[in-house]
Amino acid sequence: MKASVTWFDEIEKRKDHLITLRREIHRHPELSFHEQRSAEVVAHHLRNAGLDVRSGIAGTGVIAVLRGENPGRTIAWRADIDALPLAEKSDVPWISVNPGVMHACGHDGHTAIAVILAEILAAHRDESPGTAVFVFQPAEEIGSGAKAMIEAGALENPRIDAVFGLHLVTKLSAGKIALRAGPILAAADYFTVEVKGRGGHGALPHQTIDPIPVAARIVLGMENLIAREVPSREAVVLTVGQISAGSTHNIIPGTADIRGTLRTLNPQLRRRLKERLPGLVSSLAQAFLAQAELRYENEAVPAVINDVAETTRARRAAVAVLGEESVSQAEVAMTSDDMGAFLERRPGCYFLAGIGPASGVPPPHHSPQFVMNEDGLVPALCTAVAVMELALGGREGA
Repeated sequence: MKASVTWFDEIEKRKDHLITLRREIHRHPELSFHEQRSAEVVAHHLRNAGLDVRSGIAGTGVIAVLRGENPGRTIAWRADIDALPLAEKSDVPWISVNPGVMHACGHDGHTAIAVILAEILAAHRDESPGTAVFVFQPAEEIGSGAKAMIEAGALENPRIDAVFGLHLVTKLSAGKIALRAGPILAAADYFTVEVKGRGGHGALPHQTIDPIPVAARIVLGMENLIAREVPSREAVVLTVGQISAGSTHNIIPGTADIRGTLRTLNPQLRRRLKERLPGLVSSLAQAFLAQAELRYENEAVPAVINDVAETTRARRAAVAVLGEESVSQAEVAMTSDDMGAFLERRPGCYFLAGIGPASGVPPPHHSPQFVMNEDGLVPALCTAVAVMELALGGREGA
């Protein structure tokens, strides 16, 4: 690696601690807004490092503040701490001990990296510029934690100038970094459509208003809207993941429910589609004498849109420590992350760090077989340290 001797030495001496901490967190996963133990572990380490720590933010969040001795900016580093409702299928010694709960998306690594990052900066407080704020956020997996943390003042006390973070991904091999300015992950709007008809006997459909074929036409109509009203250059994904209706084979039900997601990258297009869909759904139902109402869930997740200047800074930091050959342009993905809520309010950059195997196809994220290549943790930490060093001082290059 090309990191400065100071940072390299600090990282090298904490390498085993990084791996051990990640495995401890992996062994004790907790679901969204129930991350009590995880928060306690984080707070304990950060207090020992001499940071000003506040726990219980938005329920189970933790915020730690490190004030450097020299002038600079106030920069936040965000990490998510929750796990998924999955039964782990793995043979690693640090397999989850909580039945039906698993870190299957890398949040255990995110948390460990952020803790060690804070410890390293704290060890050099007298050399550090600005103020570093570490935000350990609950409930990313249900898209609610970022909003809750922001409402609890995570960006205001002290007031944050920019926000950074990373997501570990198996699609990149260990030691690789990918990032891009502009949209990198999609907004996700969850919706439910309730179709109201009139139930009756399966042999007498003329006496009913069958909500099932109405629901089918609504699904096709929504898909047609995306195909015909969205410019081909725009990335939009509308997915219906659930249709529920009826109780048996010879009864026409009175209602049907449709549940799905709308994913977009363009905020203006997102607003237009969200306004358009309820009217379309209602009109299609009325054409068949039924009624239908589309409702959006409250916890919408905005797109992750990276600031150009902050992404340039992050790219330069990554190249400085890993080399040009290890840093690439990230592909846009239609998956979502509520880091977008932070980046709606402050400039920043959310980048990808590789934990993929050297060869073969890894199990996907959110899979019971998910595993990470821990060789990717140190390069990710090196990049995080370099990014924060540049960002805190407001410098553009290394």
